[in-house]
Amino acid sequence: MLETASRTLDGMVTLQCRVKRYERVNGKMESGDIRVKVNTRPHKVYVYNINPNEGTELLWGRRLQRRKSLHPPQSISLGQHQPEPRWRTNAGRSAPSHTSTGFAAVQRVLRHLLGKCKDLDERAKYVGKENWYGKPHDVIKITHPDYKFVNYTVAAGEDLLKIDAKLGVPSYKYDYFDVTAGQVIKVPTAYSKEMVLVIDPTTHLPVVQLFYDDKGLFEKYEYSEIKVNPRFSTLEFSEDNEAYGF
Repeated sequence: MLETASRTLDGMVTLQCRVKRYERVNGKMESGDIRVKVNTRPHKVYVYNINPNEGTELLWGRRLQRRKSLHPPQSISLGQHQPEPRWRTNAGRSAPSHTSTGFAAVQRVLRHLLGKCKDLDERAKYVGKENWYGKPHDVIKITHPDYKFVNYTVAAGEDLLKIDAKLGVPSYKYDYFDVTAGQVIKVPTAYSKEMVLVIDPTTHLPVVQLFYDDKGLFEKYEYSEIKVNPRFSTLEFSEDNEAYGF
């Protein structure tokens, strides 16, 4: 089931969805609600914030060269945050990476698990069905009983995002915003101590994701209004789109 979900995510070229997020930030759970449009090749993102700061928009694409495009000038959060690259709003608050929008973060986790966990059959257990969005969904629990923080020496040319991709862990939990070659940092041995994926049996997408560490729940994401591989117009990721407020 995890292999099928991973293949489905790998085959996703475009995506449109709504994401409700719950994340532990500085010891407190924060919530958010956004609508997202993503084109993966080349990578382009449009985000509309529903909560908080309803109406805030973000647009990213190669042509924009990571240029900030926010209206009104308030903060926006994409969920499953990474340390870089980040946008900064006119209010002076940073926003998470465009690379984490949609299913990108859990896709990286699944790739890492399927490629490097030799005992995945023992760690991943099917626990039955739960009703979500009006129909039964399959639930899988993945545990890492040896979850802990260990020393990691930063290699030449590595930044936090590269370490994240290499180790398959959430780099924002490192408590560092920048690193240099030779620096010794503390990193978790897995993305989470326990991960629960609620998988839609029709689309094979992990539409609900819960992540736990040694302190409890630290991330939860709920995906709805999902359209996989929709055909976007040429103006979908353009400031010239009259439907946007740029």
